[in-house]
Amino acid sequence: MFTRIKSFKSLKHTWLPIAALAFGAATSAQAAAVFVEGGDAGETLVTAKTFLGSGPIDAIQGSLDGDADLFAIYLTAGTAFSATTTASGINYNFFDTVLYLFDAAGKGLIGNDDDGDVGGSQSTLSNYIPTVSGLYYLAITGAGYTPVSGGSAIFPSLLGQGGNVAAISGSGSLTGWNSVTSESGDYEIQLVGASAAAASDVPEPGSLLLVGAALGAAGLIRRRKPVTPVQA
Repeated sequence: MFTRIKSFKSLKHTWLPIAALAFGAATSAQAAAVFVEGGDAGETLVTAKTFLGSGPIDAIQGSLDGDADLFAIYLTAGTAFSATTTASGINYNFFDTVLYLFDAAGKGLIGNDDDGDVGGSQSTLSNYIPTVSGLYYLAITGAGYTPVSGGSAIFPSLLGQGGNVAAISGSGSLTGWNSVTSESGDYEIQLVGASAAAASDVPEPGSLLLVGAALGAAGLIRRRKPVTPVQA
């Protein structure tokens, strides 16, 4: 049976197999599958935290300290996916959160800074319908810390925009983050439509490194100034 954690503060530095750390399935319709970050989730495709196994993920709990946390989750084609920091108890989300969703290649899909329906500084990705089943990446960060691809923004400004905000058309895959944020604290992201990933869904680290290297090289080419020939 899955166990719901009431307080994260005493567990933030421990990798805990909540929900049998994704190798079990729910035995009760009322049980909640809560996954704990454990250590520090990375903020790139190579270092993202992956919850392996089967069964739903109802919530992710973790802690931010001026960076981003990236999680690999499994979404099913045609099944609505939602993620929110608006529905948790008083132990979580005492900072200005931002949520982003990327596809298996790290390309931006949707983001949200401030939930337009609830108001305040909490964020919600609502009713995204994936067209392909497989691995996706969910990121949480504080306001002001934005994802980039080779130095170029992946999303437009999210300020003042409620609801899902689509990534910039033609933007590349996630290679890093820009600017800084002073936002930090314990968080809980409540999820609908997300599952743990099977090992076969997770790409080899080497393939992700090749993608990152190619994008980095492309960024250098774009930034290189043209050489003006010397006149004889």
